[in-house]
Amino acid sequence: MLVPANVLPVLSTEVSGRARTDTIFSGTVELWRHGLWVIAAIVFIASIAIPVLKLGSLAWLLVAARRRVRPRHARPLTRLYAVVDFIGRWSMLDVFLVAFLSGVVRFGAFSHVEPRAGIVAFAAAVVLTVLATRAFDPRVLWREQVATVSPP
Repeated sequence: MLVPANVLPVLSTEVSGRARTDTIFSGTVELWRHGLWVIAAIVFIASIAIPVLKLGSLAWLLVAARRRVRPRHARPLTRLYAVVDFIGRWSMLDVFLVAFLSGVVRFGAFSHVEPRAGIVAFAAAVVLTVLATRAFDPRVLWREQVATVSPP
């Protein structure tokens, strides 16, 4: 779902008769061009970098669990899981921002904002990664340690 979220338009705006449709990346570039570097960086990190890192981290955790983790790697991998789980709670902020912006701007007489399919795909990607994180049991990372510590 991250591919359609980054390829499909997320938001259409019309301000003073000028219409514009943006993807996540084109919106970030436009913020950068207008000198809003901090906001552009935040949008890039929250909407592009973090979701990709979350998926990569989940893949890494799955591979590690499948290969039976060495004792020295269990703790860092468990911390990685905790970070991915924490970040998942904040991932819907982008979706709420688009919903808020759409509601506020519609009250303006000379402007109009409308969410597009990309934001639905982004919301689906966030929900799916949160569900995938919750479905992963970090105790499997400690499976080898429990087997060696347990008395016969």
